[in-house]
Amino acid sequence: MVTVVVPLDGSEFAERALRPACAFAARLGDARVLLMSCASDDASLLQAHLDDRASSFARSVDVDTLIIEDVEPSAGILQTMTSLPDALLCMATHGRGGLRTAVLGSVADQVVRRSSEPLVLVGPACRTVLLAGERGRLLVCSDGSGFSETIVPVAASWAARLQLEPWVAEVVAPDEQVAFPGEPVRNRQAEAASARLDQLAARLETPTSTARPTVLHGTPVSRSIVGFAGRLSATLIAMATHGRTGISRSAMGSVAGEVVRHAPCPVLVSRPEATART
Repeated sequence: MVTVVVPLDGSEFAERALRPACAFAARLGDARVLLMSCASDDASLLQAHLDDRASSFARSVDVDTLIIEDVEPSAGILQTMTSLPDALLCMATHGRGGLRTAVLGSVADQVVRRSSEPLVLVGPACRTVLLAGERGRLLVCSDGSGFSETIVPVAASWAARLQLEPWVAEVVAPDEQVAFPGEPVRNRQAEAASARLDQLAARLETPTSTARPTVLHGTPVSRSIVGFAGRLSATLIAMATHGRTGISRSAMGSVAGEVVRHAPCPVLVSRPEATART
């Protein structure tokens, strides 16, 4: 049985992960949702809060609760994940950025950096929830590097398990090559990206869906991805992160942080180390 773990801290913001988590659990079928929290003071008040939130979703999915006492939150979350044979972490994040702050905030940042498994992050702009019977879409992001493509096997597994239609996209900038008079203007970056995406699409096909490759144009990259996800009505975005400081400020890492911050749907992130285990 899959356990979808949702960390809660008593705040309304943390509860933003509840609906996506329950939707994923319902989609998987043989799954439950585990509402967990790390108590440092009155555990009874926290238990009452978890019980109240569990009762709100009990009619649609199996919901359990767990409180871990006297442990730092990120350590407690990771401890819970490693204790379960088939667990999926779904957690809310503020997605705040800045030169001296982690893009995802301290707890989520530490979890991303230390997690050995892919996880789902629900940012402040997330509004999409997968409905029962809906033909959901999974947007897989690549930047043409081998690193970014490490998300492909994870995304393929998720597309099959959640019965999502896979799309794979890469963002390219306009080609600065000048064409001779009378010749068509060629965007060589787009042509190269299209060839790469065709190969990735073949790896993302599921028994029920053929993956669709799409070349996007625009800057910054994160804005192009978020905008396309909105137009596509994507259920989930999947992308790799370096995980050096949670969401790293280099290459696809910085893009992943901005996507999580602004995406209209949850974002599945995975480090290459985690991908190797999937």
